[in-house]
Amino acid sequence: MEVFYYRDPKRNFGDDLNAVLWPRIFSKEMYAVEDVVVVGIGSILTEGWLAPLAGTGKRIIILGSGTSYDVPPRAINTWSVQAVRGPLTASLIGMPEKAVTDGAILLAASKLAPSGAPKTDIIFMPHHRSIRASNWKRIAAQAGLTFVSPQQPVEEILSAFSRAKLVVAEAMHAAIVADTLRIPWIPVTISPAIDEFKWRDWCASMNAPFNPTSVAAGHPLDHLRYARMARALRDAGIVGHRHLEGSMSREALQLYFARRFNSETRRALLDAGPGRLRRAAETLKSNSATFEHDAVRTLEAAAQRTPYLSDDKVYDTRLNQMLDAVRETERIARGL
Repeated sequence: MEVFYYRDPKRNFGDDLNAVLWPRIFSKEMYAVEDVVVVGIGSILTEGWLAPLAGTGKRIIILGSGTSYDVPPRAINTWSVQAVRGPLTASLIGMPEKAVTDGAILLAASKLAPSGAPKTDIIFMPHHRSIRASNWKRIAAQAGLTFVSPQQPVEEILSAFSRAKLVVAEAMHAAIVADTLRIPWIPVTISPAIDEFKWRDWCASMNAPFNPTSVAAGHPLDHLRYARMARALRDAGIVGHRHLEGSMSREALQLYFARRFNSETRRALLDAGPGRLRRAAETLKSNSATFEHDAVRTLEAAAQRTPYLSDDKVYDTRLNQMLDAVRETERIARGL
């Protein structure tokens, strides 16, 4: 058996969970099945990622994945879909009954997370693409928070979570793992390109709101980059993170994807990279301390907001549904 997921050469927490989690969830007999590919945790339920799997002759099973960044795979109706990340993904693929939650909830059944440590820390984890010029470790320390990078090894991150009483998260899987470990969490955005779709998809699966607080860039280079990103998104008709509030039809979601993830917008966001902005940033260099001060101030304020935590009954239901999906995946794969 192969577990399909994105492997970031610099590491990324949500994706890297796949490598350590699934061996704790599936049986050894499952791993001996040669013709099965399980599509695991991540925003990989897309044509771009999964088209190469079509026509391979392998049996494809979807378990806890989500759609984002691209249209769903065209071959999905020929695959076994056991569970997807949330109702938005389920609507977009035309299978509303397959909405469960993100596969990372299975961490609760894995015994991977340490326990017993005093809960004293407030953790801050930005998105891996927000780790640029801003010194988030120093900014977080000045705000009274503990910086945890999504590029640290999974074991280190889970150890840090074992000491957390609160998680401030721009990285979605920081919030998902916090919720799974029953740690209150607060969503924030640093980059304007943080994906509303995948956040609302997972939040809706847990009956949790998504009302992120903005945290300022801590460096002039990042400030300019985010300003260009915001302009590119504004040109596509995307401003803020309230486009997907409330009930959304499949057609409305498809229209949103056509605006948010078309090739022109994606190219414009890439063109906002730091290589094009360094000269402009030099003009703001004398104000670097001001940018860092604003980042400290806004991060500190964000940590004071009322945190979220899914209801215990919802949590138990989703965990049991995902465990049922795991059992069904094993049954199908092993022909039981």
